[in-house]
Amino acid sequence: MMRLVRAGRRGFRGDAAVLADDDHRAQVTEYFADLVGPFGGAPAAELSGHSYGEMAKALVAEVVAESEPVDLLVLAFSIHDVWPGRATATYLSHVCPGTPMSFAICDQGSASPFTGLRVVRDYGARRALLVVVEQASLPYESTAATPLEHRGVAMLYEDGPGTRVTDVRQYPDVDPAAVPGSASLAVAELSAGHPGARVVLSDSLAAVWPDGPDHERVPAGQPTTGVWWHLAEERGGTVLVGDYDRELRYLCFAVVAVS
Repeated sequence: MMRLVRAGRRGFRGDAAVLADDDHRAQVTEYFADLVGPFGGAPAAELSGHSYGEMAKALVAEVVAESEPVDLLVLAFSIHDVWPGRATATYLSHVCPGTPMSFAICDQGSASPFTGLRVVRDYGARRALLVVVEQASLPYESTAATPLEHRGVAMLYEDGPGTRVTDVRQYPDVDPAAVPGSASLAVAELSAGHPGARVVLSDSLAAVWPDGPDHERVPAGQPTTGVWWHLAEERGGTVLVGDYDRELRYLCFAVVAVS
């Protein structure tokens, strides 16, 4: 079990530097054409977006000192990267002090960071880095809503004495109508074990839980980084964060101790 000792957050503007390479742009466009073609889709008319490798590299440099080697790195995301051929988690291990074991978690929507936090909690590392990233573009045609901005959050956790990350709860296949009941039980149990914890809820969870407890509501528009962006500005105390992915029907909560 771990405690959050440092966090950084950053917004990114424009496109990834790698898209300035015409050959790479053509290769990625062809890749996504092959990927979505069998489903009647097409690549975006003009490829744009950000590389999670570029975003996370900047966050690692901001959060992790050379004197603080990391044992474990977890990259959590939902929206596709514009560099699909790169093993981004492996690349980040190379640029992160300590050359840590690395994992990438995706295809879970807003639940991905919570799963990453479970890995951090259970892996047994002395020092672990959780990086949560999302970009505001899709490299193929889609009617799905995208985030408002390119954003990333990096959170450095350490094993040590005192209050720690003690609980992560994830509930799959929760219908929106069932959220209030499930969420109320989960928060009651977590709050009993962590009295005084401040509650932070995503906009998507608060919207389907109108009678929820007193909380800070994170604005809509950043479905993957939202609650973690808020957490990154905290300056101490114990925070209970909650999120709900309406499309994938994941309901998630975590208790994080911020040093």
